[in-house]
Amino acid sequence: MTYLSAIILGLVQGIAEFLPISSSGHLSIFQNFFQLTDVEHDHLFFDVLLHLGTLVAVFIAYRRDIAELLREFFYMVHLK
Repeated sequence: MTYLSAIILGLVQGIAEFLPISSSGHLSIFQNFFQLTDVEHDHLFFDVLLHLGTLVAVFIAYRRDIAELLREFFYMVHLK
């Protein structure tokens, strides 16, 4: 996979992830339509890394909210 292919797939993942559509489906469509991957090579690992990058971005963007939720959860558990 070339750097250009990785950048294109990263952009597709970034745009499609937060829309109410299947970002995994769009990755597959782009890979097949533009022939970005070889037929004999399975790029499932790269797709998983794209999703992991999205998860990390969400955690960074919502880190304060997540910390507040965790604080409240442990406070609630401690009171019981």
